[in-house]
Amino acid sequence: MKIRKLELLKFAFAGAVVLASPLYAQGPSNANQTAGLQISVAGRTYTQQDLFPGGPQDQTTQFPPHKIIGNIYSVGTVGLASFLIVTPQGDILINSTFERNVPGIQKSVEQLGFKFSDIKILLGSHAHGDHMEGDALVKQLTGAQVMAMAEDVPALQEIKPGGKAHPVDKILHDGDQVTLGGTTLVAHLTPGHTRGCTTWTLKAQEGGKTYDVMIIGSLGVTPGMKLVNNPADPQIVEEFTRAFQVSRSLPCDVPLGSHTEMYDMKAKYAKLQAGGSNPYIDPAGCKTKLDIYEAWFHAVLEQQKPSSSSAAPAAPAPAGASAPAGANNALVAQGKARFGAYQCSDCHGENGEGTPDAPDLIHMRLTADEISKFLQKPSVDAVNKGMPNFAADSPDLQPLVAYVLSLRQP
Repeated sequence: MKIRKLELLKFAFAGAVVLASPLYAQGPSNANQTAGLQISVAGRTYTQQDLFPGGPQDQTTQFPPHKIIGNIYSVGTVGLASFLIVTPQGDILINSTFERNVPGIQKSVEQLGFKFSDIKILLGSHAHGDHMEGDALVKQLTGAQVMAMAEDVPALQEIKPGGKAHPVDKILHDGDQVTLGGTTLVAHLTPGHTRGCTTWTLKAQEGGKTYDVMIIGSLGVTPGMKLVNNPADPQIVEEFTRAFQVSRSLPCDVPLGSHTEMYDMKAKYAKLQAGGSNPYIDPAGCKTKLDIYEAWFHAVLEQQKPSSSSAAPAAPAPAGASAPAGANNALVAQGKARFGAYQCSDCHGENGEGTPDAPDLIHMRLTADEISKFLQKPSVDAVNKGMPNFAADSPDLQPLVAYVLSLRQP
């Protein structure tokens, strides 16, 4: 079977942006490199890899489904959290994740002894494909009512796997309550990561006690996210500041989140299997996580301020144009840095050799002009997976083209 050249590149780059989709949703990146940034919280040092670990396999490999506390269950993957809240009048699902993960979520629900068709309400954390791309399929399979924060609706409408329109049956606003079968969730607008990023709170009972559960939408400043002079979201710093203020004001006995590392799921699951007290009851851990993400936010913000920024890069050369060897080497080096900042190697390998999640770039034979045009106007399928539309004058466009071309081998 022959595969069109542009289709090959579509799959190559679509895999690369899975982890970077939050960054693209916030507009163009800048030249600052967070890969070497470090913060210290409570006597421990954290790097970018500590805050954003894992790879594509973690996003799609189902984790053993299990009870977290009360009527709240984990039904997601190793890296992407999905929660089932069971009530006598039907169930609530938070985060459908990628559409390809929906069959796995259904299997997890059924392994716990529940019916997937009993899901009556579908909620989400924020408008990125790795958390809400599967909404249309879940609705198709269950008939669930899809609810979303108003500020995220425009972005959700751009998530169309396979061309399917993104369902939004009810628009929510900050402070709205969602009640089913005696369980009430409150939607808290915690913007920054996306305009309508939503943190959910609810009560859970265990051992005769009531606990406050907080499901954080996201507080992460992902690699390459632009905080200073962001044309797509000029108020992003104020939004993140509000998100931290709101999050700290909420009672939190059981911290959860949209990504499993946000609440140390794997470690807590291991403790849960060993018996003893429920490790998910972790108010101290909740505060520590907020401290970590806020410290990282301020560190990235400080790095991006003009006073600490490097000189502006030279204007990119037109696609396909030749350049002196020294200039081209510098462009390739810059592209390699952006490739690393976007974590493209997680899909394509350190040297572009490819992985099971994305084809190699070594044997790709597109011209510089073809690569540039594709990056400026990706296919619909690639856009649905989080692929950005690089402007012709984007400082990242030509460096990425140059680096991809440099990977080519005979």
